[in-house]
Amino acid sequence: MAMPRSFNRFLTFILLGTLYALLAGCGGGGGGSSASAQGAGSVALLLTDAPAVGFDEINLHITKAELLSDSGHVTIFQGDRYYNLLDLTDARLFALRERVPAGSFSKIRLTLATLQLVSYNGTDDPADDLVVYPKLPGNGKLDLNPRGDITVAPGETLVLQLDVDANKSIHIVQKGNKQEYEFRPLVLVDIVTDAFRDRYIRLHGVVQNIDTGGSRFDLCDISLPVRIADDTLGSPGCVKVEVSDSTSIFDINGMPAAFTDLSDGGEATVFGRLRRDTHTDDSHHDIADRILVAALIELGPEGAFDKLAGQALSDVDGDDRFTLDVAPGQGLTTPVQLAVQLQSGTRVVNRKGELLDATAIQPGTAVKVRGVLDTATDTLFASLVLVDTDSFTRLTGTVGSNPDGSCGFTLQTGSGDRSIRSNSGTAVFLVSATSSGLTTEAISVSELQPGQEANVYGSAALDGCFDADTVIAFSGDSVLP
Repeated sequence: MAMPRSFNRFLTFILLGTLYALLAGCGGGGGGSSASAQGAGSVALLLTDAPAVGFDEINLHITKAELLSDSGHVTIFQGDRYYNLLDLTDARLFALRERVPAGSFSKIRLTLATLQLVSYNGTDDPADDLVVYPKLPGNGKLDLNPRGDITVAPGETLVLQLDVDANKSIHIVQKGNKQEYEFRPLVLVDIVTDAFRDRYIRLHGVVQNIDTGGSRFDLCDISLPVRIADDTLGSPGCVKVEVSDSTSIFDINGMPAAFTDLSDGGEATVFGRLRRDTHTDDSHHDIADRILVAALIELGPEGAFDKLAGQALSDVDGDDRFTLDVAPGQGLTTPVQLAVQLQSGTRVVNRKGELLDATAIQPGTAVKVRGVLDTATDTLFASLVLVDTDSFTRLTGTVGSNPDGSCGFTLQTGSGDRSIRSNSGTAVFLVSATSSGLTTEAISVSELQPGQEANVYGSAALDGCFDADTVIAFSGDSVLP
């Protein structure tokens, strides 16, 4: 079974345990919210990451997480937890905390002890690894400010998604003959409502109560720790799973299967999106009132399906195959090239879970493939192919005129001025140093100030403008490590 090198190194710091701990203290320790007497709700945390170019592991050491309000704070976690961001290419529903005091919180504060960047340098020998520890700005304290308050409502479950964009957080700076790494963290906070907008949720559990007529079943014993009170642990029970004609199902051998192949008591991994069950009469909307609308079901124990990353070396041919150059450090002796077999039901998606045509797989494209490897034929029978379609150019400079009377605002770069155009989909963030650490907040383009250092991600348009997907501005030299 091919396992990533980072799995072996961080085996004792399992991610579900990590986020369980992050939520475990949500009602205890250090202060309280301004509305602790107004009832209680629940908090769930999703953690996800954009693919990062140039590193094979990005390992964070978290020592504390808090919810903050004007009148106090709630300690979510305090201790030592480690995890690899690059294990998080799909969103994970890690933990639930019940009985969180209802009220409004203005920000999430994470405290980091270390950040470790690892590059395997094209080999499978750990002795060849490049390991770098960038200095953490703001004393390791990161304040994450979404637009608007974080509101915990009585009887409701608040779902927060933290998206760590490693590509936009790690910068290589040439200083003389030496390269140095800077970490300017960009962590996006989304308050998730009824549906998970980005990425699939993945849950593993035991199949029970199969309803053949309704194409539903319960997924039970899922690895989702729930804390009911400061010293009491509970169980999330079961999640309802809804299957449709478009749901892809694969058996333990990686072959296409049908709904009738599900067996009561058998294990399964389900990828899908959660929505609220409109048929429930329960006013307390917890995990049991959500339906996981399945896009993909893999039958068998967790780990039965491999996940291998690499680069496509060919187009998809007439036999629905392409060649995968497997990246090192994943448990296989590299260099190795595998034939990836697309099958009836294989889902080809981008990192947001949007379906792509097989033509999106091109020579040189970075891909991650889930499936079952037949070592006799070096063929990976695929259930899911994730194609990296994010290909933005980064401009670095300082903000000039805003507006500039041209495309939008001016970015003064080392190679000349560029006029930056934005639209309603452009994400703009200000990273600034405060007395408590580093703060990241969403702002509007009009709030960008001349002289601010900024990174702009996007692509050049034919009319000479630079179309911005994301703008990150930095307030003051103190932001730099």
